[in-house]
Amino acid sequence: MRLQVLFQMSPIAPAIIIYIAGGGLHLSVATCICLFFLQFVLLDEEKQNTSQIHVLFDPKDVLVDIVAVQGLGSAYPHTWMGKRKAKGRQAKFSLSKPEVEKVMWLEEYLPKDFPTARIMAFEYNSKWLFNADFMGLDDHATALLDALVKQRQTSPGRPILFIGHSYGGLVVKKTLILSHKSKTDSFDPRQEITDVESCIAFLGTPHQGSNHALFARILSFIYRPFGGTYGYVLELLSDNDRLIELDRDFRDALSEGGTKQTICFYETKAQAWSWPLGPIVTRTSACLGQGREAAMECNHNEMNKFIDHDGRYQSFIDNLQRVYNPLANPVANDVSKDKLRKMLSGRITNGSAYSSTEIGGCTTGTREIIMEEIVDWACSPTGGKVYWLVGMAGTGKTTIAYTLCERLKDEGILGASFFCSTTEDQTHNMLSVFPTIAYALGTHSQRIADALLGSLKDKDVADMNLRDTFTTLISSPVSLDNSPFRGKTRVIVLDGFDQVRDRDRVEAIISLILGHVHEVALKFFISSRPLSNKFKDPQLQRIDLYNRPSQEVRQDIRLYVQRRLKELAARLGDEGMGWPTEEEVDAVVECASPLFIYAATVCSYVGEEDDDQIKRRLKAVIDRAPVKGSTRLPTDKLYALYAQITDAAYKKSNEDVDEVLGFITVARDHLSVRAIASLLFPDDGAEGESRISAALNALRSVLSVPIDRNEGVKVIHASFPDFLTDPAHSGEAYYQSPSECHRKLGTSCLSLMEKLLDRDDIGGPQDPDTSLGDVRKGTNISGALEYSCVHWISHVVELYSLKLESAKELEADVVSFFETRVLRWLAHLSVLGKLSHAVGSLRKLELHSQVSASIRRASMEARRLTSLSYSHLEDYPLQVYYSAVMRIPKKSDIAKRFHKDWSWEVTSGLAEDWERCEGVLKVGQVVWSVVFSNDGRMVAAHTGGEIRICGVEELKGLSVLKPPEYPTCIALSGDGKSVAAGFKGGIHVWDVETKNERVRDIREETISRIAFIDQDREVIYGSNNSIYRYSVKSNKRLADIKLEPEGQLLSFSRDGKKAISKGQNNIYVVNTETGVTMSTLNIVRPHVDAAAFSRDGKRIVVSGLYDETVRIFEIQSGNEETQLVGHNFGVTSVAFSGDDQRIVTGSFDNSVRVWNVSDGKEEMKLVGHPNVSRSVAYSGDGLRVASGSDDGTLRIWSVEPGLEEERPSEGRYTVTALALSSDGQKVFYARRDSSQIRIRNVDNGEDERPLIIGRDYDHIHTVAISKDGKHAAIATAGSKLLDIYNVDYSRYFPATGMFGHKDVISSVAFSPDDRKVASGSRDKTIRIWDRRTRKEEKKLEGHENSVCSVSFSSDGSKLVSGSSDHTIRIWDLETEGVMMKTLRGHTGPVLSVAFSSNSQKVLSGSHDKTVRIWDVETGEVERQWVHEGSIWSVAFSLSNSKIVSGCNNHTIYVWDLERGKVTTLEGHTDAVLSVAFSSDQQKVVSGSHDKTVRIWDLETGKEVQTITRHMDSVQLVTFPKDDTVFSASYDGTFRAWDVRTGKERIQMVGFINWMSSIALSSDNRLLAVGMNNFMIRIWNMETGDERILRGHTDKVTSIVFSYNNEKILSVSDDRTVRIWSVEKREQEKKSNTGKKMLSTTLSPDSKIVALLDGNGVISFWNVETGAMEKKFQGRHTYGSSMSFIDDTHFLVWSRGGIQIWNMETGQEEERMPDTANVPVLAYKGWIYSPSISAIKTRCWFPLDGVSTVVSNASGVVFALELGGVIVVKFKQSMLREQQSIFQTR
Repeated sequence: MRLQVLFQMSPIAPAIIIYIAGGGLHLSVATCICLFFLQFVLLDEEKQNTSQIHVLFDPKDVLVDIVAVQGLGSAYPHTWMGKRKAKGRQAKFSLSKPEVEKVMWLEEYLPKDFPTARIMAFEYNSKWLFNADFMGLDDHATALLDALVKQRQTSPGRPILFIGHSYGGLVVKKTLILSHKSKTDSFDPRQEITDVESCIAFLGTPHQGSNHALFARILSFIYRPFGGTYGYVLELLSDNDRLIELDRDFRDALSEGGTKQTICFYETKAQAWSWPLGPIVTRTSACLGQGREAAMECNHNEMNKFIDHDGRYQSFIDNLQRVYNPLANPVANDVSKDKLRKMLSGRITNGSAYSSTEIGGCTTGTREIIMEEIVDWACSPTGGKVYWLVGMAGTGKTTIAYTLCERLKDEGILGASFFCSTTEDQTHNMLSVFPTIAYALGTHSQRIADALLGSLKDKDVADMNLRDTFTTLISSPVSLDNSPFRGKTRVIVLDGFDQVRDRDRVEAIISLILGHVHEVALKFFISSRPLSNKFKDPQLQRIDLYNRPSQEVRQDIRLYVQRRLKELAARLGDEGMGWPTEEEVDAVVECASPLFIYAATVCSYVGEEDDDQIKRRLKAVIDRAPVKGSTRLPTDKLYALYAQITDAAYKKSNEDVDEVLGFITVARDHLSVRAIASLLFPDDGAEGESRISAALNALRSVLSVPIDRNEGVKVIHASFPDFLTDPAHSGEAYYQSPSECHRKLGTSCLSLMEKLLDRDDIGGPQDPDTSLGDVRKGTNISGALEYSCVHWISHVVELYSLKLESAKELEADVVSFFETRVLRWLAHLSVLGKLSHAVGSLRKLELHSQVSASIRRASMEARRLTSLSYSHLEDYPLQVYYSAVMRIPKKSDIAKRFHKDWSWEVTSGLAEDWERCEGVLKVGQVVWSVVFSNDGRMVAAHTGGEIRICGVEELKGLSVLKPPEYPTCIALSGDGKSVAAGFKGGIHVWDVETKNERVRDIREETISRIAFIDQDREVIYGSNNSIYRYSVKSNKRLADIKLEPEGQLLSFSRDGKKAISKGQNNIYVVNTETGVTMSTLNIVRPHVDAAAFSRDGKRIVVSGLYDETVRIFEIQSGNEETQLVGHNFGVTSVAFSGDDQRIVTGSFDNSVRVWNVSDGKEEMKLVGHPNVSRSVAYSGDGLRVASGSDDGTLRIWSVEPGLEEERPSEGRYTVTALALSSDGQKVFYARRDSSQIRIRNVDNGEDERPLIIGRDYDHIHTVAISKDGKHAAIATAGSKLLDIYNVDYSRYFPATGMFGHKDVISSVAFSPDDRKVASGSRDKTIRIWDRRTRKEEKKLEGHENSVCSVSFSSDGSKLVSGSSDHTIRIWDLETEGVMMKTLRGHTGPVLSVAFSSNSQKVLSGSHDKTVRIWDVETGEVERQWVHEGSIWSVAFSLSNSKIVSGCNNHTIYVWDLERGKVTTLEGHTDAVLSVAFSSDQQKVVSGSHDKTVRIWDLETGKEVQTITRHMDSVQLVTFPKDDTVFSASYDGTFRAWDVRTGKERIQMVGFINWMSSIALSSDNRLLAVGMNNFMIRIWNMETGDERILRGHTDKVTSIVFSYNNEKILSVSDDRTVRIWSVEKREQEKKSNTGKKMLSTTLSPDSKIVALLDGNGVISFWNVETGAMEKKFQGRHTYGSSMSFIDDTHFLVWSRGGIQIWNMETGQEEERMPDTANVPVLAYKGWIYSPSISAIKTRCWFPLDGVSTVVSNASGVVFALELGGVIVVKFKQSMLREQQSIFQTR
């Protein structure tokens, strides 16, 4: 309906139309005049496009789609534009149009009010009169529906808010109708529009039509000869059938699908030209009769146009918000609430919400003024977002907070409340604050609930620290929900923070809130006593109750006192008449002001007396109150009241009251009447409880004493303990000395535990496998004992801090406790679920500076024992007597006391005493860098794809960041709150808690070092030629400094003023402010890769990968001071201690070493990493060292004196196979790092001389280097396994294999972006792998023979392959690997292929002696050259102007394609296997069968380097960098060379023939080993003869000898079982199993071997014949292994339990629950091992990371995943003969 546009253009137009309607003007004249004006108006507007949706605003996090649909008339975007006169004067008589400003409010205003909405406008041909081809309502609705479906393809289910103006509202209605009707049995994407939650805002939509449509019809009829149409007008005539039908169908559509809301806006004014007829759309027509209705003070033309944020626009937005918010913030459903409660269980407090408190709100009529101020702040959209109400004790802060919650609840904006109290256990636990708030917020918003459930999916709240909890539960979820809540911001109310003991944690919470409140749509109200004044923030509004007008406070207190005393007067009946007097009320008010708690305490104290004493007690309180002016502080009067109350209690029960008050004053939790009685009078029983009750009853006005004697006694107000512990207030009579109270309570705790822990009230050592749930069933731990177990250490630590003399008096009791009851104490804590509390409290006791050496040692041992077995003790408390003790060192005090009674001893594998390694965090990737926070409590490590920030004590991840690319360096801020990383193209800085990016600075270079400086306000970082400084606080660049001379940055000083730079020939110390060199080190060989400054900045320590020494230099002179010698290989990392007295180093010899700076001597050698110690760091206090390794672990080491050094590194390598001799005296084991077999003596635990089986290394069959030179894809000879290695300076790199090929891999290649790897194989297939995940993405099939060569196109979209089938094939990788072309022409195998850099040509070399260039588009040969021998390798130059080929005739040919010239390079003495160009096209590198690598200068045609250090043929060379050449050889090595000097830079040896299985003959004469290279080797240990059995095509996983040792049965991953003759060295029989085997075990008589496959099928094979005699279906459960029990029965263990099977019947006879997630189990005293025996003995071995286990009647041997062999020998006195498990039941 845009007819009014015409009428606004000319003052005579309305008169013309009206006159026409009345028939008063000649038609032709009227027509001409009308057409003139119509054409003028309509031609002035832009022509309208076809139907489409315009996206006007698309924020990052969209909650709702807003879709605006225009009415008839003006074209888009004019229809949504308000017009106003532009600023400036306009000539009075100007013929030009007046200048106007146009406001597109959908684009300019709406995004600010709906920042989480995607705003769109639907445009269609709405010209109803001029130049319009008529399209009806159905057409436009269909177009809108289709456009919406297309726009929402990636966001189905998102709520929609429609804004339909006039006719546009009818289009919306029809659209929903069409969507509703699209619902059929088959899915139609259009029905989604109806299914989602939605709302429709109608702006003047004529639901019942408009009478004005008649005039428009007349006009369109007049203009019809000129192209006009009145189809639209017909649709808008009042009360037509079509509108009635449309409305009916629309209401049907609303009734189904998602919830639909409507709001109808109607105009209140008529157009100027139509005022006699009223509004164009009346209210009756504009409103649906359901949903919301809202008036707009404007005419129809103005309804969709806003030119300012005036009242009309604000009213419109307010109404829109009411329907928008339920779409953006739906309330959580019941299912989500239940899930949240379960996931947050244990951390949600039930008594912290305001509604759960006993305080109550303000008395009616009190606190009205301040309440209005606070509510105004809460509801205001402006001002600070944190309101901190401060007041001294007793000023009524809690009652105000309570009342505020009530008011906010009424307003609908109460987000959550948390009321802290010393009288409630969980409510003063700050770790419960954020989980409780999060749960409350989640119940208000489904979006927050979903975000919480998502973030908690793989996390445990119990494992989070405070920062991580805030980030995970509050900041991150709420940041996804930024929409205002019902037009206002939700408020969180926090009360009583001053009552929390841990003030640091309180301040941390406030800091977290202030730091992040600006990010989320939340406000925080906090009430507390005055805390720190350090909090200064624009968001903070702080109000002090003490500064409130005194008259206001007094009036409120008076009203409160009057009402409370009147309630007491009512109890007195007639005697209460006239009481209290005004004078008495005035007296109480005078004393109370400004403390409400005084008034409340007086009323309670008076009221607790008998009725006949109430008046007397009030008079006594008034009479003893301090005289006005005699007190300095308001609290003095409160303390005087407390003294009066305490005095009255002492008179009733002096001694008992004193003891009770002492305990309650320092108790760490609420003590019940029964608990206090047990601690004070342990032998008095009920009499003791009565004495305690009597004492407490006298204190009911200050203590909350429950009727139930098992419930905790609570202090009503925190000011009462303050009074008792301050002698200035309580005086000598009532003073409770904290040190004396801690001594008494600590002594009572120890005495009670000495008495009660000796009882077997939780089961005894005879039942170690009893689960926690079963233990708890029979457990009855009293409240007093629970308190003692949990809190005794806390009292002892406090005593050491307060009064050392008293603590020393208690030392003997503490030492005695550790010596006799520490294991029972830990078992009780496990049952109570408080084991984590033990670790923390023991650490506090251990580190206290005043404790004795004996207590420090005892607490350290108890802590380390608990940490070692934590996961097992949590589930099996009684294992503390067994497995936990078994794992600790022999010389530990605990072991000495408790090992003597066990029936076993560890003869090998465990340390003699406590080692220095305190914790190991497995991260699974190389740890490239580690760094401590200043306080040493946090450590950051980067593993390439991740940056982890961990707590040092618990070694649990606090935060894991996943950068967009691999970092080159990292830094952790001193406070641990920020982490920075350098990359190839700049730096990033993140907030550790929120993981939000704080800084991103893009640089076109690789950043090599980064550090925080200036108290973490800045970061300094640099590349090879520049140093940069960046402000983290203001987020801007500060300085760019060029290095003079250029060099690689190695380290920054602590203050950031100096840096170490490595030049080509020197090491420099650089001034970072100028870039100028300050000092040059006098060093001969500058092969330095690791360097660090001392903390004082006066020295630096340097070392390098080519030099095993570490050198210390004095900076000013540049002279060397000390040299540290001891490492066996290059040094990777160095760091100074905090006092600069020691240095820590990491090395390729796997060790971490600590050195004395003054004399250069090695102080400690820390071994434990089975691979390179890649990075090291020193904690600031010098007590710990962190190390990261290529073994995928981060380790924390204690470097305090007095601990044992770690075992030699030889014991740390991964053990791949184990076997025991038949007499049980020797252990044979194989390591992953070599092909030696070591023999260990069981009795003494020492290794004998190793046996060497074959050669160590396989040669490399094919290799490819990534474009960045950092990764190598390698397949060894005969291997179907592809490995990805990090190209570095390691001697040995384990890699994650990629399995899939069925035959040997013959060729590999990296994609241009290094993300993909292609491999070609003899199995005729090509496979595409993801380099990072190691997963197969595509499998390309089509070749009819082996694939010899593969190569990617430059854009990675295509792959070319050459094959032995004589063809070249080109594959499209953007699809599923479709074969694009097959190039035929070669008459021999195509040995090498390559794409040109523009991907338009393919180069090929073949065994047919030809080199060919192919056109990719046509598939035709463009050029061809014939050689004198087979072509092994070809390559294009980068510019495609040259090609090079390596030939079997020892020659290299270089062809200049532009000049047609060929250059011959001669010098090799055997076939040239590989060639490559340098990137500058000036050099060629070649590798040959003659074992050499040669580098050629193309300008001269001469060799510039000949490298002869390979021991076998060189089958691959590449030029990833112009200064570096890589080569791979059949000698099993992969090396990098310096092009200029020819010196070796890198050597990797990582292709070892390790052993996967071992077997011994029964006479101990023959040793058989299964190899990972598919062979079986048999070694005669008497003669040294070796026999090799070949036939398997995959790893040999198990070998067994027959009973007569004449045959061997082998099992392999090639899914076969084979029988071999030992004497004839040949295979006798082969049987296919069809599946890989999970486990194998040999029967006791060595005649039958049982196999368990992945489907749970158990099969039995005769070792002599190789025949399968029987099989049956077992239970397929993950992680299964087997062991025979006797000749008939065997056991199957898995994560799901233990099953006993009868081999004869094939039936499961018994099932037992799994007792541990380890391969060695205990059940009723039996040990079950995946070996040949079950031993009856009292022993249990749940070791983490067990890889292999063997056992017999003499003992058990474990191999650990992280390296080492543990041998457990059973004592002769305890050995049992093997017998069936069924005979002992």
